[in-house]
Amino acid sequence: MRIFKGIITLAAILLCLSAGVSLAGDPENCLLCHKYQRLRGYTPDGTLRNYYVDGQLYRDSIHGKLSCIECHSDIEKIPHGIIEKVDCAKVCHLDRWKAMSGTDFSHKDVADTFKKSIHGIKPDDKPEIAALKPDCKYCHLNDLYSLPQDVPPEKIMKRCLNCHKEKGIEQIFVHMSHRMRQKTSRPPLEVVSLCASCHADKDFQNIVGMEEPVAEAVSTYKETVHYRILQFGGTDTAHCISCHANESIHNIRPGTDPQSSVNPENRYQTCQTENCHPGAGKMIASVDSHLSKKKEKGPEIHLAEIIMQGLMFFTLFILFTLMGMETYRRIKNRDARFFRWLRKPQKLQHPLQPTGSLLGQVPNLHRYVNFTPKGDMPRYSLHIIINHSLVAITFIVAVVTGLPLFFHNSELSHKFINLLGGINITRMIHRVNAAIFTMNCAYHVLVIIAGTLKRMYSGTFDIRRTQFPLWKDLKDFYTDFRYFLGFEKSRPKMEKFMYKQKLHYLAMVWGCSVLTLSGCCLLFPEFMVKYVPFAKVSFNVLRLMHGEESVLAFLVIALWHLYNVHIAPGRFPLQWTFWTGRIAKDHQIEEHFLEYERQVKEGVAECEEEKLLKGESTDVR
Repeated sequence: MRIFKGIITLAAILLCLSAGVSLAGDPENCLLCHKYQRLRGYTPDGTLRNYYVDGQLYRDSIHGKLSCIECHSDIEKIPHGIIEKVDCAKVCHLDRWKAMSGTDFSHKDVADTFKKSIHGIKPDDKPEIAALKPDCKYCHLNDLYSLPQDVPPEKIMKRCLNCHKEKGIEQIFVHMSHRMRQKTSRPPLEVVSLCASCHADKDFQNIVGMEEPVAEAVSTYKETVHYRILQFGGTDTAHCISCHANESIHNIRPGTDPQSSVNPENRYQTCQTENCHPGAGKMIASVDSHLSKKKEKGPEIHLAEIIMQGLMFFTLFILFTLMGMETYRRIKNRDARFFRWLRKPQKLQHPLQPTGSLLGQVPNLHRYVNFTPKGDMPRYSLHIIINHSLVAITFIVAVVTGLPLFFHNSELSHKFINLLGGINITRMIHRVNAAIFTMNCAYHVLVIIAGTLKRMYSGTFDIRRTQFPLWKDLKDFYTDFRYFLGFEKSRPKMEKFMYKQKLHYLAMVWGCSVLTLSGCCLLFPEFMVKYVPFAKVSFNVLRLMHGEESVLAFLVIALWHLYNVHIAPGRFPLQWTFWTGRIAKDHQIEEHFLEYERQVKEGVAECEEEKLLKGESTDVR
């Protein structure tokens, strides 16, 4: 019996101590009941509510120093019964907040501003619409606030405490410091998710009567570079509140409101903020922040999207068709072994006539000549080799650092970005690489101009030996196409740059121009929007085309250029022209016979027909 009484006494003492501990941070001892996780009850409408409160989590929160009844002021008895909804606008926080303002603190001004915003409940709102509008707690979950990394609280607090001796000043500083850099303490991606919880909900849109483009605001924002950067962990780019909130984060108004930050008359000022586009002029307002591809909002974007998709389909269809036909015909006609290093010249079956010029007397001469895998004939200068090497390097870097943003929803893209050190480092690499790429393009233009002037001065300039497209290229394409179909016995005699290379070169000129111009629009919008013609249309189209053209360029380079140069039968596994500047005999004669002919006449190359004539006794079967 004594042991039993002792246990009861000990339990009573522990209960009192527990209550005493609770009273230290909870004067009313509300946690005596609310600390139990299974404390539940039904509301008058039959909803089951959980009334559990995590005491430690609450004490660590921004309201941790407040007692429960400072907000739940209508509670006068236990059990409570029906309690009123907490009014965040009333005077609260008691006397210690006079350390900053001299008066009791209140959220009333914030609440009044919020009521005037698009989210505030208006007297003429229908009940179903009023029920869907957010209250304070929908956005403010009493989360734990953390200080920004660039604010050193210890150093600052020492200076603050020189004057402010009041108790609680440290808590005041912690509460305020998280807003020193941003309009909100939430991470940008979390802000987007919070806004999207309503604005991307179809049922919500139907009830409140949202119409496009407002209804598609979330989906169109998620196609912008701003959102893609956020997805990869970036924080220095625009999210919903960056544009749609005025100086007061609660003052979000519809775009038709003259006081709205996104009203056409105010939009450029919103863009001019320090963290976005300082120095931007009024023309920046013409840029569409939400790239809509629907005809109703942006017909130019919709049309550009259709054109780029059609161009991509048409280009790839033509290229794959040519690749398949060429591969089949080259193997069938024994133009080459698949592995070029295993290739052996065929035997000439018909004797040559040793009269007149032998040049051109042997159809399909490339089948009968010996060659060096690393190249026999001069083709490119050192400048072109440097140009090509820089293009190859910068193109690869651009693909690795740029395409992940285009395919921003892919898990592989996120792995690539993380492997490179994060989105900020990736963006820096991409920009530096773009600058090198642009300078290399300028260098190439100078090389072409200088080389052309030099040849014109010496009288050796021949437009047929340039990348300039000529009528003959179209005829060569027609003849070559017939050869691939089996209607011609030999390929046409083509120039130093055949039709495929000229087409590819023109595509490169187009791609480099579009990527450079559109890249500048993304990197320097404040400057470019002033000088791009018809900015309201062209600027938006260029931003769209940067990603679309990048994908098209990658596919053409990876699937067509590399195939023709290094993978096609007779070229596999590698041609060394890009490094040595020299081309193999069989390749030059097959696809650039007229250049071979000129080099023979100039004494640069040997006449392969004469070599065959001299070796007829052993080579002819």
